[in-house]
Amino acid sequence: MAERKTISLLEAGAQVTVLSPTLTPKLLALAGSGKITHAKKMFEEKDLAGEFLVIAATNDPGVNSRVAQACRTKHVLVNSVMPPGESSFIVPSVVERGDLVIAVSTSGASPALARKIRQDLERTYGPEYEHLLDKLSSVRARVLEEVPEEGRRREIFQALADSEVLDLLRRGETHAAELRMLEIAGLKHRP
Repeated sequence: MAERKTISLLEAGAQVTVLSPTLTPKLLALAGSGKITHAKKMFEEKDLAGEFLVIAATNDPGVNSRVAQACRTKHVLVNSVMPPGESSFIVPSVVERGDLVIAVSTSGASPALARKIRQDLERTYGPEYEHLLDKLSSVRARVLEEVPEEGRRREIFQALADSEVLDLLRRGETHAAELRMLEIAGLKHRP
């Protein structure tokens, strides 16, 4: 759990310090490469000095509760993986496909269910959605620039969303998808 939370924080651009007597092999590699800081120790309240956010992700609910209580006392945001009621914020389970971000939360009631729903969403919303959004972004910019009537623009955007372009991208027919989008939008192909 701590490993997954650490990786998510790194992907969000956070500077991460992990306090733990031991690390998983992946966290050890991240520490060795300088991507995270590792303090080989148990948590002490003084470790909160200057911290903005803390994730209590040990396999001991008592330790997590002690960390969460100390964070609340010091007004530091805290997410406790167990028990979740100790958290001052919930971290949703997230599926990312480029600019598409889908978040699922059970408000801490069932992280396992949130994880299952995220896995279902990952299968449903594959990498083709990232490609679709890339293409839609460029076509949208051109429509906003070249189509003056707002009502017509809305029609074009809806037609693009309802079109077979996603199916073309799923089949790897990128060029055909681009041409179809331009056709729907009434735009000329730019070489």
